[in-house]
Amino acid sequence: MPRVSVIVPNFNHAPFLRQRIDSILNQSFQDMEVIVIDDCSSDDSREIIESYRNHPKVSQIVYNEQNSGSAFKQWVKGVSLAKGDWIWIGESDDWAEHDFLERMMQAISEHPSCGLAYCRSYRTDEQGNLLWEVPDEKTIELHQGETFIRETLSCYNALVNVSACLFKRSLFKPEKVSLYENMRLCGDWLFYVLLAEQADVVEVKSPLNYCRRHGTNISEDAEARGLSFLEGVNVLDYILDHHQVKKAYYSRFWGRQWAKYEKLWGFSEATNSAIRERFRKRYKSIIIYYNIYIVRNSFRRWRK
Repeated sequence: MPRVSVIVPNFNHAPFLRQRIDSILNQSFQDMEVIVIDDCSSDDSREIIESYRNHPKVSQIVYNEQNSGSAFKQWVKGVSLAKGDWIWIGESDDWAEHDFLERMMQAISEHPSCGLAYCRSYRTDEQGNLLWEVPDEKTIELHQGETFIRETLSCYNALVNVSACLFKRSLFKPEKVSLYENMRLCGDWLFYVLLAEQADVVEVKSPLNYCRRHGTNISEDAEARGLSFLEGVNVLDYILDHHQVKKAYYSRFWGRQWAKYEKLWGFSEATNSAIRERFRKRYKSIIIYYNIYIVRNSFRRWRK
């Protein structure tokens, strides 16, 4: 049996697909199988995928009869077909350093309590040009799962995208997919919470993954309308329903992020009203911290 099952869910990413698959097949760590799932692409994806059919590492190629409408349904299908102990979901528009798997599996082997491992990621534009530099600390840190939820995931999604992660197949619970499958922007965030509930988390502090931003990614319009911020509150709801997190800790962070995003994305009054109304139901403390940061920033501008 392979140690790692690599799932490549694809939908209309023909321009990036060959680079994605090649970066997997050329890994220095070769104890793996590759499963490609195409979700009724209308571009040239099938032709590219078929060129890999006879590769010894490609164990399965699946073409959906109709579009699933959900990336998470592709994850479920891929995991159900997988034979490896560990899963790597390599999104079809990303790619990886040739030693990604080797270094990730080495980190995992050094920390047997780990059920989720992730590395840092470069952000690139559509052509693959780096958008900004990412520090390489060349270190590994083990986070106790519950602590990682309380101190990190209660505030933000530290894992840039799923291509940067490996998770233990036995921790994937299909019956819990309904908790996040209808989310458009933050489903992966809740998915990581569910994994960290069951095991520890290893962070490889090196950028080994390339996350591509392009026209078919979630648009900046969604950010400007505060949609990811609003949906993220659903993740916070789940965490607080199942874990003990200090109110001052998460409230301070969310209040600061609200003020920061408002300035960065130019939230409209309607967007701010929607966020305020969402927080008023359960998180009045976040509104208080938001107001504190707004007043503080206004004072700093006045002093200048």
